Amino acid sequence: MNHQTYRMENRTLDLVKSAIVIALYMTLTFLVAPVAFGPVQFRISEMLNYMGLYNRRYIYAVTLGVFLANFYQYGITDMVVGSLTTLVSFYISIWIGNRLVALNQRVKFFKYDEMLLKYIVTAVVFAAGCIVIALMLYLIGAEAAFWPTYLSLFISELLVMLLGMPIMYLISERIDFNE
Repeated sequence: MNHQTYRMENRTLDLVKSAIVIALYMTLTFLVAPVAFGPVQFRISEMLNYMGLYNRRYIYAVTLGVFLANFYQYGITDMVVGSLTTLVSFYISIWIGNRLVALNQRVKFFKYDEMLLKYIVTAVVFAAGCIVIALMLYLIGAEAAFWPTYLSLFISELLVMLLGMPIMYLISERIDFNE
């Protein structure tokens, strides 16, 4: 097999894996559609955010899944704001997680699984990022006050991420998301 064929097979495999994650994100979102949109969002699909810690392809796959799923409720505004918030949250959480891991390797505060720290950082960053979604809901007139909406979104996102943490961690030990 020559180099060109190998690269083409890898690109095809990347596209297939990304498409599966996009479809999974949308399916999990629509599975809980009554509580997946608006001031209270209990999107079980958000646990897929942890996949972005393993491979960049999943950052884009989840972001595109958010973009497509958000068409359902608030249309283009939610599609753009929600997906950009997801994309920025990915990069912030990866940046902070990598810095904290590097700091602990130098200072040796405590022993731990580095990926667990990155999972915790990801959960907190994505929950904090809900401030953008709360602002969007407020500005488009979703009949919700800003601070209660943000608090509701923060708690629900953090809860979903914390509940999804052991699930995704266990799955990642069985399926290599790095490939």
